[in-house]
Amino acid sequence: MPHGQGGEPGQGARAHELALLMEELDHARAASGFVRLSGEPWVGKTRLALRLARAAAHREWAVACGRAARDGTGRPFHALVDALDDQLASADPAALERLGPARLRVLAQVFPALGGTFTGSPRDVDVHAVARAVRAVLEQLAGRRGLLLVLDDAHRAGREVAEFAEHLLRRPPDAPVLTVLVHRGSGQGAGRLASLAHPDGAVRHIPLRPLPRAAAAALLPAGLAPLHRELILRDAAGVPGLLRALSDGEPPDTGGVPHSSLELACGPSPLAPSVQALDLGALSPLARRAAAAAAAAGDPFTVETVAHTAPLSVAEALRAVDELHSEGIVGPDRRAGWFRFRRPAARALLHQAAGAAQRRAARERALAAPAMGEDTGAAVPALLETTAPPTAAEADLLEKYARTTVFTQPARAERAARRAAERPGAPPGAWLLRCQALVLCGRPAQALTEYARRWPRQEAGRPPAGAAERTGTAVWTEAAVWRARALRLLGARAQARRVLRAVSAEDRAAVPAAQAELAALLLESGQPARAAALGAARRAVRCAPQSDVAAHSHALALLAAAHAARGAAEAAREAAGEAGPLLSGLGREGAAPVVEAWRWLGEAVADGDGRRARRCFQLGFDLALHHGQGHLLGSFALGLARACLDSGDLTAAATHARFATTEFDRLTAYDSSVAAQDLLEFIEEGPGHHPEKYFGIPLSTREREIAMLIGPGLTNKQIAARMNISIKTVETHLGRIFKKLGVKSRAQVVFLLSLPVSEFPAPGEECGPTPRRPATVRSPSPGGHPPGSG
Repeated sequence: MPHGQGGEPGQGARAHELALLMEELDHARAASGFVRLSGEPWVGKTRLALRLARAAAHREWAVACGRAARDGTGRPFHALVDALDDQLASADPAALERLGPARLRVLAQVFPALGGTFTGSPRDVDVHAVARAVRAVLEQLAGRRGLLLVLDDAHRAGREVAEFAEHLLRRPPDAPVLTVLVHRGSGQGAGRLASLAHPDGAVRHIPLRPLPRAAAAALLPAGLAPLHRELILRDAAGVPGLLRALSDGEPPDTGGVPHSSLELACGPSPLAPSVQALDLGALSPLARRAAAAAAAAGDPFTVETVAHTAPLSVAEALRAVDELHSEGIVGPDRRAGWFRFRRPAARALLHQAAGAAQRRAARERALAAPAMGEDTGAAVPALLETTAPPTAAEADLLEKYARTTVFTQPARAERAARRAAERPGAPPGAWLLRCQALVLCGRPAQALTEYARRWPRQEAGRPPAGAAERTGTAVWTEAAVWRARALRLLGARAQARRVLRAVSAEDRAAVPAAQAELAALLLESGQPARAAALGAARRAVRCAPQSDVAAHSHALALLAAAHAARGAAEAAREAAGEAGPLLSGLGREGAAPVVEAWRWLGEAVADGDGRRARRCFQLGFDLALHHGQGHLLGSFALGLARACLDSGDLTAAATHARFATTEFDRLTAYDSSVAAQDLLEFIEEGPGHHPEKYFGIPLSTREREIAMLIGPGLTNKQIAARMNISIKTVETHLGRIFKKLGVKSRAQVVFLLSLPVSEFPAPGEECGPTPRRPATVRSPSPGGHPPGSG
């Protein structure tokens, strides 16, 4: 079995379904049974059936496995012939004689082993007579030991196989026989099989669904880069065949940035699969040709587009699309007459499997297809992405496409904006949009290089002279936001603040994202900026209109994080409670511009509700990965690592910390990378280095600050006054400290943390943040400030 899938019964990714099949095998000892095994393409039906066959053979059952003709031109009862012909050829002549001459004559029409040379059509065969004779054959082959009959691709078999199955249900074999029909879950043939029923419930239906994440991850080979691994799990969506195709191929050549899920639906494929890994042998040559054409055109497509792109006649294209639909590869779109691939990754794989010359020719034909003029989606701009230098009209279309997809497909939006900006006389908005897309997809250093080339005043956010009048002040204000975001990602917070402060307060108020970016920057600047961060977050809430739910929920999440940073737990909970439902109600597309809001919401609740914090970070990570926003993946992974560590899940914490380290290295965000590496070292080395002092759950930022004030002997009232929080909040944090460290007194806290006296603040000094690497607990503060906050 590939990628570590077990070959023994009961092991591997489909252990539950295999157990159900083995249960039916046991029941068939007493009375013959009937099972339908269904599922979408490449979900693992055939592999599971083969595992059942091996398990049955291990129990000394007779096993007969057959498959319907894959080209649709097989002889009558092809699947039964494939399964039973060899069995009949090696059968005991005495057993065959017991069938009787009449049955042998009927069987001889179909089975070559009995001298059959039938060349007619299925209509010339007496289906009922063959069904009765085959049932007698099954009884003879089963004997006392039992017979397992597996008919694969049964949805592709003719109507005669469905009628044979109905006959077995009405007249079950008088022997231990288990019949398993393996078929796709859609199409005309699947509909006939799905209608099989029996009043006594003799038909057991076992649907195979995509694997859950943990089971899918277990099938992947070792050694994959963390980001590549996450993208495979996302794109394959738990379908084992797609997992193999993606993991056996080369990593996508995207410069290390993630591609959006939506990029799989149209345009150049971001995937580099193993062509042999995706089994397309079940498709006829006509269907394969149409599938390649549809993949080139992109989702959604029409039959006319397929006919023009292939090229085929409309009648041939109709037959091919019908076959693709019956195979479960494509399905109808919301618009009448339009279709799309059921799995976007399958479309991308089929497109990449075609040669470069074939892809180029298909793209040119697709652009010229009449139906493409009706397309209102992303197919046409995505096809223009790799064409010759665009015309003025095409450049305008590319810029419009980049502007509408910059948050949902930033890598593709960057390429489209670059093409639009290449034309002579292109407005500044095109290259500003490209810089924004570079930041979003995770190339902040490259974005800053472009900003410096076009916007030479490094210390200011003012646009070049006259540019604001030509383009609009709001455009340059938004550009300043994304330039500051790039600087913040790279740890250059002082420069980022200069860029944002160069924008007038009036302009910042007109662009809600500007005030939100300033609040985020101040939140990452550590304790000295906490009061300013709270003020900026409040201004962000006032600037964001409630009608703009995304901007308003983002501002509320920042406000919650700012309150939490200052120890105002009740105010933080109130703001987080208002922001959470708003963010959840946005949906994937609506939340795309404010994905980072989930990070601030997680930071806001980390000290009081670790489970909710973990859920917020996971939701944000999934959203950022779905949209290809690579600039946020490291921060979400680090938040997840801290939340998992706080809950005692060391394995998950190490996985997320390792991912965060590689992502920060890719971004060249070295301060954040050091913080993630320190956390990873603490997770991996802490138990071995300090077994007697390791308690598995380190203190949060706020808890560590309070613990530092215990040393000088301050009372709860004095600690509350020093930290500008309530006495009740101090008591709550002390209770958590005692619980996490397993102690009952303040003296034990000081002893266990092993902090030198010099590291405790004197009674007259301000309480500062914990040093980045304390003597014993060598970890950035879980659930506290973002990495590199200082």
